Amino acid sequence: MSPLDPTTTDFGQFGEPVETFCLITGEDGGEPVSVLPGDGYARVDRLTLPRGTRLGALIADKVPSDAHVLAVCPGRFLDSPTPEELGARKLAVLPAGSTPLTDEHIRTFLRSAASTDIARQAAVAEEFFDLVGDSDRLTIVDDASGTEAEFDHTVGDCVWNQQAGVLEPGDQQIFPSGKLSVTAAEITTFRPDARLLGLHGDLTLRGLPIVHRHADPADGPEQQRLFEALAPLVSHPVTLHVTAGSIEGVTPQTPGAAPAAAELDRLLTDDPRYRVIWELGFGINTTTEVIPANCGPNEVYGATAGVVNLGLGITPATRFALAFLCPRSSLLTSDGTAVLGARKAARRGRMRRVSSASCGCH
Repeated sequence: MSPLDPTTTDFGQFGEPVETFCLITGEDGGEPVSVLPGDGYARVDRLTLPRGTRLGALIADKVPSDAHVLAVCPGRFLDSPTPEELGARKLAVLPAGSTPLTDEHIRTFLRSAASTDIARQAAVAEEFFDLVGDSDRLTIVDDASGTEAEFDHTVGDCVWNQQAGVLEPGDQQIFPSGKLSVTAAEITTFRPDARLLGLHGDLTLRGLPIVHRHADPADGPEQQRLFEALAPLVSHPVTLHVTAGSIEGVTPQTPGAAPAAAELDRLLTDDPRYRVIWELGFGINTTTEVIPANCGPNEVYGATAGVVNLGLGITPATRFALAFLCPRSSLLTSDGTAVLGARKAARRGRMRRVSSASCGCH
């Protein structure tokens, strides 16, 4: 398989093949993306999304009613089709417009999607929701810094979301797949008064930031400046002090974290809507590697046992939407069971070592 020539059946999130697989690309430059027919699909249709045309309108007008659709449009911000526009089609969208993606980034995410074990991902999602559903109180801990935040998801309203596993007819999903989350309201809306009211305590930001913009290219320079200002969080963590889902303060954990903490403080002061922790996200794609750049699809990154991430703001209500990967944090149930994250990875590591020692005795 060429890096830019995967087959339709490489993408397990679509499930069983149908007659038509449709690849939608944009009009802008870059290396052409192609997908070869795989077993079960009769043909691959390729469409170009014209400037000024909504993705949903093109799908409703040009795509067969039961097709599987993959949209890869670098530099183009895509609004979600309405349920009426999508119908029974299945849609996967590479988020390629809200952050700058290079041709190599796109190749990387295509390879990642083609390598993702969708059946295992679906099982991980099912286990996650089973554990979360049986525990009213969840805790996010960072063992290195000692911070803890408690989330009682029975307090107030919240919406759980799944962007993982196999699509059903009429579903749309990010590509590559592999993110679960809880938001203060429906994921595609923004209400400044909405809060994850049950979230209290201290959260450590220690990982790569992601800065999304909306459709205005003029926001690109400020987007890049903000990403660079927050990038030191990879090695210089800060603590967010949270009450009822709202950030009350920011404290650098090291001297090197002071500039990023100051940038966050300015952001929260200039637009208090960023104080709302809009989303608690959980990346579970253990195939994809995090790209050390401002890449939206990094949000599905799951390391070896899942990664906590936090979301502030949502475009276009706020100028930017920020996400922070926290690969050293863990999500625990009320009895201390590791749902995902660093503690679960460490437990798996101990189990592997024990298994290896046992095998060596034969």
